[in-house]
Amino acid sequence: MEDDNNDVSGEEADRNRTRLNVAAYIPNRSFGLKLLLVCGLALLMAIPTMFVWGLVHERSSNADKAVREVSHARGGQQVVLGPVLSVPYEQMITERAPTGLNGAMVDVQRKKTGQFVVYAKKGKASADLKTEMLKRGLHRVPVFDVKVEFDASFDLEQAMLNRPRGAKLLWDEARIHMGMSDLRGVKDEVLVEIGKEIISLGPGNNTLASSLSDMVGGIKGVELNENVVFDLKASMRLTGAQRMGFAAFAQNSEISLTGDWAAPSFEGGFLPADREVTDAGFSAVWRVPYLARGVEASGGDLQLFNLVNSNMGLSLLDEASPYQSVMRALKYAPMFVGLVFLAYFLFETTSSVRAHPAQYVLVGLAQAVFYLLLLGVSEHAGFTLGFIFAATATVLALSLYAGAVFGGKEAQINAFIVFTSLYALIYVLMRMQDYALLVGSIASFAAIAFTMWKTRDLDWYGLSGEQTKRIS
Repeated sequence: MEDDNNDVSGEEADRNRTRLNVAAYIPNRSFGLKLLLVCGLALLMAIPTMFVWGLVHERSSNADKAVREVSHARGGQQVVLGPVLSVPYEQMITERAPTGLNGAMVDVQRKKTGQFVVYAKKGKASADLKTEMLKRGLHRVPVFDVKVEFDASFDLEQAMLNRPRGAKLLWDEARIHMGMSDLRGVKDEVLVEIGKEIISLGPGNNTLASSLSDMVGGIKGVELNENVVFDLKASMRLTGAQRMGFAAFAQNSEISLTGDWAAPSFEGGFLPADREVTDAGFSAVWRVPYLARGVEASGGDLQLFNLVNSNMGLSLLDEASPYQSVMRALKYAPMFVGLVFLAYFLFETTSSVRAHPAQYVLVGLAQAVFYLLLLGVSEHAGFTLGFIFAATATVLALSLYAGAVFGGKEAQINAFIVFTSLYALIYVLMRMQDYALLVGSIASFAAIAFTMWKTRDLDWYGLSGEQTKRIS
């Protein structure tokens, strides 16, 4: 029995010596290995934020669905085309065609019909936009009600320069065309006034502007011919959602638009020549000269889609919508997870307490929950209040946890200062879209440089001091 006990004791002693030899080559408190582990955990903890990204995308899709539902009832994004004159014409043309049994080519005459389109020489449109926010569930949709007045001057003598050769114009069948994206938005009768003649427009067959709903009215009681110069006035009232645009309906067009929306986004083929935006609303004026418009003044069978595609106008931006801001915050999530982990690592190197990897995981999960809080509260209270609530809760949790892990109020206060600065930086990045990359890269460089300076004398291998004594 004693021999057996001696053998066991000998084997245990050999195992202890082996562990000591291994420990001599693998330090048990290496800050270098710990930093590599922390970097790996930081990358892994960016994965939960991807699930938050998917949730934001889903909620944003629901918001888009709400916009479509409201737009279906209000008319959606609207583009308006002012008065355009069209005159049917007949033209005899000669074509080469096979005839007879032998298929000999002979000249054959046939009648061609078409529409001679004439744009106004000068045209002005003025509109006043009244906006409101409609709610569909949690989501808000900006909608508008607008009254548009048109003034146009036509010079038919000048238009005849582009008349198809040999064409006979049917002046008695001349018509006035106007267009808009969605006729469901029309709220009043669309009227055109030429002299004492009042024309009420009805639905057309979209022969000129296939991308717009055509409104057309025949000109009766007004004598038109090749030498006539006349003016007309037109008006319409319509509703829509999100965007209002105008096509350059005249050779030289001027569009004046005012409204009570404080955050317009001017866009389209032309930008305003003059604009003013205040907290009470906006005013803008577009001027499009003939050369810039790039479409002939008149001609046979002209199509209007080029004018429609290069329309000018504005979008109603909903600054309270949180999804774009939360998406932007998530783009920087890996960087901020890494910065928070780096701060905890610095706290660890400057204290006698060693944090467990599981504690780093808890810190990373707290940051992932920050984005959930930000999204949830922002949907109800707006992005700014949502950020204040989520950031305050997360900073307090991280600071109190740092104080509990590393001991003492000093660590807690230092953590509060560091994490408050980090989350303030996140907010700055969200609000400074044009400078977000510059600010973020400078902040990251500063954090790495500060870490390099603070750890310049650190024993990364963990072979000095207490560790050396324990191994020996």
